[in-house]
Amino acid sequence: ESVLQEQAPPEESRLSEGPIYKRGTGFRARAEAQQRAYRAKKWLPYKTYGHWLSDDAAAAGRNFITTIAHDAAIARKKAGKGTAPRTFDNMLASQAMCFNLFAPLAAEQGLSTAASVLKRFVPEISVVKRIDIEHTPDADLFGDQSIVSGVDCDVLVEFVTTKGDGGVLTIETKFVELEFSSCGFRKDEKAGRKRSDKCPMDTVVGEDFSVCRYVKNKQYKYWEQAKRLGTLRFDEVGKHACPFGGPLWQLWVNHTLVHAIADARRAKRAVFAVCAPRGNDALLQGGKVFSSFVELLADPTTFVFIPLEDLIEAITLAGAIPDLDNSAWVAGLKARYVIP
Repeated sequence: ESVLQEQAPPEESRLSEGPIYKRGTGFRARAEAQQRAYRAKKWLPYKTYGHWLSDDAAAAGRNFITTIAHDAAIARKKAGKGTAPRTFDNMLASQAMCFNLFAPLAAEQGLSTAASVLKRFVPEISVVKRIDIEHTPDADLFGDQSIVSGVDCDVLVEFVTTKGDGGVLTIETKFVELEFSSCGFRKDEKAGRKRSDKCPMDTVVGEDFSVCRYVKNKQYKYWEQAKRLGTLRFDEVGKHACPFGGPLWQLWVNHTLVHAIADARRAKRAVFAVCAPRGNDALLQGGKVFSSFVELLADPTTFVFIPLEDLIEAITLAGAIPDLDNSAWVAGLKARYVIP
């Protein structure tokens, strides 16, 4: 079956929506309520909270709308780094959403549909050659890879531009997260843990970046690659307090990553995108996070925001993918991820 089906028990034995974790009217609470309702409508059992699938339901792949999404997640799990238990049991997991959105598009028969969908947001896309979900780059790109850590990208798209050039698009997917990942030498204190080598807020990285803890302590190549590839306005970034201690950190390293991957593959175009719901204002801060980031870029056109709702609408309007129940896939995406 192209779309996962459940055997519905008699109406009188329908499961309840289950316990609530987050109450209120904020985006996170509304998204959780929608997952609980969806799960109960499908007669799926829960554990602890109503948006957490039971172990049996998780093992059966019920956090995924299509079998191709579940199969892709299983394959990535077997490959090692790339999934976690919450991918399979937490209905609010961004990673599960990523597989639900992109696994059908990543299949060979879905690539032409993927081009139709993605060119709405990156108009220069002509042909999509390949899509990798949870892509881990070569270890020497930043020198930060380990079994459990290192900068990855949720989605990597290789494409051909309308001019016939090679291109790489990477996409970071977020659902209910309150913020983007921040610098590891800043976030510990925010979490209530102190460290002796915490990076001061007023740190100026300078021309050789040697004062950055990622360079001095870890020998990571974030700054080296950004400088080599000319991705930032270093006249601003290098002379003032480092802007990447807070939520811009994840945007910066992922933006640098796509340029490094494109350079390694001799692709002339590199674009980094964030896909997130418009309604998650805790994450987007009314667009201030993105506008602050774009101001630091040498080429502002190398960053794109893809509203989740618009992506699902683009999928709805795109051509059908062979061997997939497209209407059921789209209905599932809307039921799970379009939050009123």
